[in-house]
Amino acid sequence: MQPFASPPASRSSGASSGAASNALSETASQKVGKDGFLKILVTQLKNQNPTDPMKGRDFASQLAQFSSVEQLTGISDQLEQQKTSDRALTQSINSGVATDLIGRTVEASGGEFTWAGEGTMTLGADLPSGASNVTMTVRDAAGNAVHTRTLDDVPAGPQEISWDGTTDADAPAPAGNYSVQIEATDAQGDPVEARPYVAGRVDRVAFGKDGTRLWVGGAKLPMSRVRSVAAP
Repeated sequence: MQPFASPPASRSSGASSGAASNALSETASQKVGKDGFLKILVTQLKNQNPTDPMKGRDFASQLAQFSSVEQLTGISDQLEQQKTSDRALTQSINSGVATDLIGRTVEASGGEFTWAGEGTMTLGADLPSGASNVTMTVRDAAGNAVHTRTLDDVPAGPQEISWDGTTDADAPAPAGNYSVQIEATDAQGDPVEARPYVAGRVDRVAFGKDGTRLWVGGAKLPMSRVRSVAAP
């Protein structure tokens, strides 16, 4: 009598089972939903080798993986909901604070601003030490110099100039994005680090997709840049 040999279909089923098992293991380490994970597990069971079925401990292990995936998916959903709630709360707080700033004088860090085409801007520079020469240059979005002001023998601390929107050629600068560049040197000609800022009275507040914006003098600034607020 010849020994029993598994039919080709069984070997094929065993190969399919092995492939499904590998797919299940790989998928468990990747991002997958609980429905997809369960579908893979059922496919593995349907295609397992009937002469060598899955061991009970292996099945229990994969059920434990499924349970972990389900729990992690639930945690991920909860975290996403929390993030959405936090963003809404932050926006609500910012809106309330921004409204209270109307009529107050604020300072905003950084030299970038959006010029509205009218009004007066206060442009400043924080100097950690005295400087022999300080040059403040207003540049347009393309980097072209629009207005330049030079100060001599400047002490340490905040220094400010007022810009009414006119160019060095005494022409009105068009509305658009601008920035103020600060270059400072001491008596020996060595550079002095200067941090630019803009300041002015908050005329109104705008709410939009790009966040809360403050209209300060002739500029529109993101509220996130506000570094100080003067008493009313």
